[in-house]
Amino acid sequence: MSMKKSRLWCLIIALFLFVVLTVPEPGFSWSPKAHTLIAQKAGMQNPAYSFFPDLFKEENKALLGPLHYHNAAPQTTVTPAYIDRYPIRLKDYVPAGRMDVKPITIRVPHPAGVLYWKIVELYEAMKGKTGWLYDYYLFSIAHYIGDLSQPLHNFPHGNKRAGDGRIYQAAGNWAKEHHKAFDEILESLVPLDQEMDTLYDSWIHEPCVKSAGDLKREIARIANASIALANKCYAEKRLITVEEALRHTALSVSLLKAVIADTQKGPPDPSGPSSE
Repeated sequence: MSMKKSRLWCLIIALFLFVVLTVPEPGFSWSPKAHTLIAQKAGMQNPAYSFFPDLFKEENKALLGPLHYHNAAPQTTVTPAYIDRYPIRLKDYVPAGRMDVKPITIRVPHPAGVLYWKIVELYEAMKGKTGWLYDYYLFSIAHYIGDLSQPLHNFPHGNKRAGDGRIYQAAGNWAKEHHKAFDEILESLVPLDQEMDTLYDSWIHEPCVKSAGDLKREIARIANASIALANKCYAEKRLITVEEALRHTALSVSLLKAVIADTQKGPPDPSGPSSE
């Protein structure tokens, strides 16, 4: 890569890091520090990049926001078959009042949220990829696997319809009111001190993921644990505790490590994107 392109790439990286570190955090996500912790513990080279999808969604929250959650009904038990029922579908879009124009085909997520399905889609896309294309899929899937362990990303929100089509007004209002507090519970604790870091590592147990079926079973396991914790906090009218949050993010670390182990074919290219 030429010196000019090398400098350009360094500038791009610097600008991205500036955004991550200085732009006010968008709502409704683990904090940048928590997402970075998850990616770092899973072994990613540039763990801060895992927060990028939260920046990207600001471009079109209506279409990109549902990639980050699934509003499961409180009594839901997630299964691999359940995951398949909430996908992204291709639909034709025509601007209102413009029947004279050719429709644009766009990807439209299920309104209840497609977090579980999106993780599987990215996993299948990154298989066999290398270099910077693999890295793109990696920082994306790292973010969504991180979202999976935030209990309120798996629970009714406000007056939005849950996966079963019903509105759970009381639970949804409670979740909406306390979502930001859940997101920020680890903000003052990261980076972890040595004692907590050692304890955290003991909670990481990498599962075996060799196929989309394996991945769906692990997604369902974490989603059900998140739904259960959200229900517990709601029933007790309290916030998530620090220990609960750490244990849940460790579930994301465990799954992300397994995905990396199954998909990574070689070390990332240190020179940056190809000059082709």
